[in-house]
Amino acid sequence: RLFQSVACINNERTMRIKCGWGWCFVVSCLMVACTEKKKDFVPDEVVQMDVVGGSIGEVLDTVVYLPLELSESAALSRVHKLWADDSLYFLADFNYSKIAVYAHDGKLKYVLDKRGHGQGEYLEIRNFTVDGDRLYTIDNFQHQIHIYGKNTGTYVESKPADVIASDIAAFGKDGFLLAAIPNGQAWAVEQPKNLVFQTDGDFKVKDAYFPYEEAYCEPLSRYSYFSATDSSVIFGSFRFDGLTEIMKSGKQAAHSVLMDLKHPIPEGLRAKTESYDGSLPYEFVAQTPVVCRQYWFVEVTKDKKSECYVYDRHAGKLYGNDGQATDRMAFIVGSDGTHFIGYVPDKAYYEELVKFGLHKADSLTEERLEQGGSALVLYRMK
Repeated sequence: RLFQSVACINNERTMRIKCGWGWCFVVSCLMVACTEKKKDFVPDEVVQMDVVGGSIGEVLDTVVYLPLELSESAALSRVHKLWADDSLYFLADFNYSKIAVYAHDGKLKYVLDKRGHGQGEYLEIRNFTVDGDRLYTIDNFQHQIHIYGKNTGTYVESKPADVIASDIAAFGKDGFLLAAIPNGQAWAVEQPKNLVFQTDGDFKVKDAYFPYEEAYCEPLSRYSYFSATDSSVIFGSFRFDGLTEIMKSGKQAAHSVLMDLKHPIPEGLRAKTESYDGSLPYEFVAQTPVVCRQYWFVEVTKDKKSECYVYDRHAGKLYGNDGQATDRMAFIVGSDGTHFIGYVPDKAYYEELVKFGLHKADSLTEERLEQGGSALVLYRMK
């Protein structure tokens, strides 16, 4: 098992119980090109999560650290989500409602930290995405999507949102997907009972998918519900142990995958918090998979501990962390298409993780951590 004692040094990583939020991946047939809104899950593919075919080290090429420029303004409590494009890394801390943006050499470009009631300011960053030269952030308190220049953080405009959203992803030309996950509390605005909405460029709803019943809710929150690639958006929530890959174009609109666990949460108990807090012997997929080329990084919670896997879609093979290896993977927060990317916030965190298999950093990175800095960990895949 990977990092069995890491929970003691990563308190926020432990599950945040909230009324009505749950841990599993929504698996359903989200057929955007069709009018039928399917409620039942019929997987196109099944991944046997208890059949591990090899060590992650077999598909891992190199591990490189990128120390980040020291800056008090860019200090983060942790990184909940990372977005990477061809020139920038966007590191979001939803606790602080802040996004620190770095160049690929680790130099700080700017920090989006504009909480307030004025023009260009926000009351929260619930989630974000990047598309073209724009940065889009969700502010549910103001019921708006705020838009900034990607390269400078300069405010562009705000647009009203039709729904209270948990995540956002660019989808096709001038369109978006919004995830709206019920947490057991009434929505601040009236909205249809669907988990995913497709909108136009002005965030007006064009279609809605994954309908749910009035009483449905998920008893835990998750930081992100979408994971994007060039050709698709992966959607996951806690409704099922799996995911739906939604194609941006092509004949096949969606592809659903079941992550088949040995001790899954029974269907009737998925809305119960005790199914996730370790008091019952259930397993569940903890986060939406992060995608890097043909690989999926999948995190499973078992007995309050994190087990991490890499699934090679081309080979149909699952890889796990070798207990004796020194290049184990965990706490992946994003991908740039070539690397899975992790985040090390400080030296104490780094030293504790090294004891449990994190690849050791170079001297420059260790010096930066000693000075109070942070670093990205880039796992290049073969």
